[in-house]
Amino acid sequence: MNAQNALAEIKQKYSDCNLLMPVASEVQLNPFYKYTVMEVKADLSENSGDVFKVGSVKVGEAWSDTFSPAKPLLMKLAAAAGIQFDPNNTFGSMISKNCYKAKAYGAMRMPDGTGKTHCDEKVINLDDEEDRFRLEFMDKSIEGIMEKKAAEDASKLFKGEWFDAADKWGKPCKAYKIADVDRQKYIDRSVLVNMTLLRKTAAEKAMTGAILRVVRALIGMKGQYTKAELQKPFAIPRVTFSPDYSDPQVRKAMLDQGMNSVSNMFGSNRVLPSDNHETVFVSSENFDLEDYSNNAAFASDRIDDPMEDFVTPSKEGTPEPSASSFNPDDDPILDGLHCHVCGREITQTVSDFSKRRLGKPLCMKCQKESEQS
Repeated sequence: MNAQNALAEIKQKYSDCNLLMPVASEVQLNPFYKYTVMEVKADLSENSGDVFKVGSVKVGEAWSDTFSPAKPLLMKLAAAAGIQFDPNNTFGSMISKNCYKAKAYGAMRMPDGTGKTHCDEKVINLDDEEDRFRLEFMDKSIEGIMEKKAAEDASKLFKGEWFDAADKWGKPCKAYKIADVDRQKYIDRSVLVNMTLLRKTAAEKAMTGAILRVVRALIGMKGQYTKAELQKPFAIPRVTFSPDYSDPQVRKAMLDQGMNSVSNMFGSNRVLPSDNHETVFVSSENFDLEDYSNNAAFASDRIDDPMEDFVTPSKEGTPEPSASSFNPDDDPILDGLHCHVCGREITQTVSDFSKRRLGKPLCMKCQKESEQS
């Protein structure tokens, strides 16, 4: 099943759900890594919230509206690109009573495998914002309110007159000019409404602004797009670790790594002969030959060297009885904590692990040999 058929089947199965999933195309680069291209499509419907209109550009003899990506679209792109934010360096702080600053630190992996990081911040000063609002509404009260909805709302509350005008993009429109008698009332009310909303959301706006600045910088997005550009999906390439388990070399490497991990976790065992010629099993961890020779618990009554029967483990592993000479049915000490093949003592954890995987208790070496056979 190819990617397109799989996506169609998923969409059909979850047709009654809001499916949030980018389309992905994958190519195996080598047995261990694959190249993935994530596709994210912007929702251009009026109430989607993915984009918002910021202006118009002249294309030939016609005007074309331009849009800027909003938070929902940018966060979908961040998820597709695998952008992660460091929680220790992504935070906000109150600088003063009317000033809030947020800082964001993000990172992503580039298609060549290298990492890319970016840090940015957003500061909101309520005093500066209030001055900006006051100047903005003062200009609107004198020159006329060009935005259709704002002009209609102002005409219901304040005295003034309608006149023909052209907006900032040169398009003809109807504007509403506030009368001198109500001008100061219009300015004060407009500033109060906007500042009340901003004071409630200053911290959130600062943090969102810092995060979105990082996202834009990491994926290299433009500030504005035409509708024709947004109708094409955004494609984000990534390189991910994805072993090809059908490759025999990959399977062997993963098996060896897994066995080594288990060995590091539970340790290996060494075999020592005792004076009465019974097999003694001693863990290889925290074992010292000098401690063995000097400890009275291991001392012998013989006059000869007590260490002459000590079997030194080789680099290849622990000397052990051969599988052909060992019969588990003849050994009364087998209680689930000894290897069923070589008789070596094993821990309860290793025994349980082997029983689950192979059906019988085996030491780590015999487990590995059984897996490879």
